[in-house]
Amino acid sequence: MVLTGLRERFGPLTARIFPRRVLLVLEDDGLTLLALRGQGFKPAASLLHRVPLPRGACQDGRPLQQAALGDLIGDLMLELGLHGAEVIASLPRAACSLRVVQWPFEEWPEEPEEALRQIDPDLRLACPLAQSYLCLTPLGGADPALPLCSLLVTAPRALVLEWVEVFAIAALDLERLEPAQVAELRAIAPLLAEAPANELTALIECQAGGAELTLIRQGIPEFSRHLPADPRALDQALRQCLNFWRQRDPQMRSVRLLLFGSSRRLVGVAEALGREEAWSVEILDPLQRGWLDLEENAADSLGPSERDGPGLLRLSGLAQAERAP
Repeated sequence: MVLTGLRERFGPLTARIFPRRVLLVLEDDGLTLLALRGQGFKPAASLLHRVPLPRGACQDGRPLQQAALGDLIGDLMLELGLHGAEVIASLPRAACSLRVVQWPFEEWPEEPEEALRQIDPDLRLACPLAQSYLCLTPLGGADPALPLCSLLVTAPRALVLEWVEVFAIAALDLERLEPAQVAELRAIAPLLAEAPANELTALIECQAGGAELTLIRQGIPEFSRHLPADPRALDQALRQCLNFWRQRDPQMRSVRLLLFGSSRRLVGVAEALGREEAWSVEILDPLQRGWLDLEENAADSLGPSERDGPGLLRLSGLAQAERAP
């Protein structure tokens, strides 16, 4: 009884002095949570949890029911003993767009975001640059023979502010919102680093409504497209994309397919694509690869169908950013 009373009295104070850090992956149909214990190099994950979202609460990456989502996330944090935690969240994939931008300059602009807005190139984005948040990362190193390029990720400003309001309703300290695509690329960075210079990596997210394809060459995402759900139609569409890329890049000698997503789809897609000898096929399992450094029993609340999917891969990317260099 004495210990219980002390916990109730000093628990909130301890949470303020030593706040837990929580990584949260947001998707239209659910959210996946990873609670970290410890600071600095390679903090361990003490809790891995996934909950479904009410139908229609989030659609195409936009929180349509902000109050309900905020209450749900706030109640979940209380239930898991994570009230007052610092949160780093991954926005849904549909909320963000990714492009590679080539600069018309010989040197990097001092204020790249403002310079890009002034140039306002035709990037075929759903939302104008003037109404979006921008994240620019230099590409190509310092080789003066190569053009200046940046990886651009955009998200509509109104949509981002809607998610900020969700976390305000949940009474949580939101430290950062990160695009899903950035988290995915960071998660597979070790695999991209070991890829031969003439290899093309195809990252494929498999879901019930289809697949999202990203072609990556020498660590740079070069091409993306939505593919059909049926394995045979997906196979045909993928071949068309790869044939197009071979014509554009004749130095490409090998193709590596990295699959992740819904467990109900992965096996069938992997079997269909695995019949082709011209490429290798791998299913990304962050737990099996040890990318999440879980403490014992941390994933006990997850069922078999929840141990893969975009949530765990994006959590891996968020977790890598938490590790000290």
